[in-house]
Amino acid sequence: MGKIIMNDFEVDLPGNWKDQGMITLTMPSTDKKVRPNIIITKERLNQPTDLPTYFEKIKRSVQARGIESFQILQETDITVGGVPAKQMVCTWDLSAMKKMMGPNVQSMEHIKPGQMVQQIQVSLIKEDEAINLTASFPAEQFQIYSRPFQKFVEGFRFIT
Repeated sequence: MGKIIMNDFEVDLPGNWKDQGMITLTMPSTDKKVRPNIIITKERLNQPTDLPTYFEKIKRSVQARGIESFQILQETDITVGGVPAKQMVCTWDLSAMKKMMGPNVQSMEHIKPGQMVQQIQVSLIKEDEAINLTASFPAEQFQIYSRPFQKFVEGFRFIT
């Protein structure tokens, strides 16, 4: 039997259920307009794939969003919980994303041109599962928020 444990609850899972999905964690911020977050996704892979191939797929899907100001700043090989991983840091102008969303952007009215965001994307494969950690921060505060994110990544461990 499996178990999901979160900060304030836990639940047992029947042995034949599979966990796959997304969790969003929000980091504290003194700015009410800034909600630095970490999104963790877990995907069961239908067929075996290696990390470089999977990471290229992730990278292409991020680039395919078509955000005109999108740039990859850095790609590195790292280790997460003893498992090889790939990390990418990218940036874009948040207002370019606002343009892409068209008329349904009421929640983004406060975003002005030149408001840059930086994102860290970490991907790893463990057995038949791909795990992605994605953290997005205002570019001018990237150094502040990326430190707790890196600590979070360093504390990642797998239960065997």
